[in-house]
Amino acid sequence: MLQFTTKAAATRSTGLSYLSSLSRTVKHKKSIAYGELTLSLYLAPARSSGFEVCPGRTAECTRLCLNESGMNSMVRNDRGDMINAARITKTRLFFEERDFFMDWLIFEIESAKRKAIRMTHKLSIRLNNTSDINPEQFTRNGKNILEMYPDIQFYEYTKVPSRVELMQRYPNYDVTFSYTGYNLDVCKQMLDNNIRVAVVFKNVPEEWQGYQVVDGDLYDMRYKDDKRVIVGLKYKRVREKLNSNIKFVVQ
Repeated sequence: MLQFTTKAAATRSTGLSYLSSLSRTVKHKKSIAYGELTLSLYLAPARSSGFEVCPGRTAECTRLCLNESGMNSMVRNDRGDMINAARITKTRLFFEERDFFMDWLIFEIESAKRKAIRMTHKLSIRLNNTSDINPEQFTRNGKNILEMYPDIQFYEYTKVPSRVELMQRYPNYDVTFSYTGYNLDVCKQMLDNNIRVAVVFKNVPEEWQGYQVVDGDLYDMRYKDDKRVIVGLKYKRVREKLNSNIKFVVQ
């Protein structure tokens, strides 16, 4: 059983440099212009670690996961699959060494809080960038992470309909439901109940299915958006090329 003492010791014992990153990815750097820092956690998607972290996934989103885009793609071309390997290690730590994982994550959150204060910025957290784990599973000493940090805004996307119910219990939690290509009726129900829905487009329109579409690539902090809108996300190329048979991409 691992115990978190210092970050240096945690790095030596796991080979990881960090668990989460603070406004380092391309999309999270955009938050700085809005006076905000975003702490983001990237785990290994689907069952690539041996543990299921995306309970609402479809075969298509598994095959075309954004895990294979952005920085991961650039680093892989230069130095191999080191990012995927690190994400697998992090995910296994989450399931196999939960207290160690949480103590390390709490350490990074506290560090991020101090930096945000120094910069006079707000801090937000996105735990699920390449996963879809219920945030109530991020627990330590009988409290989940939403309860530990009621003053911090948590947000994410989900394909699990029941996840939206958590917003009623935790004012600091915001979720955007995701269109899969097979759940249009559920998406419309969400919109009609003031839950925004994210849709991936080949070309982002101003309106879709009678609902306003907002540009979801301007920034990542979805909680800043109106509730009854569609968040339009432009398709990001991964290892597999886009074709007309992909249901979750509106073309």
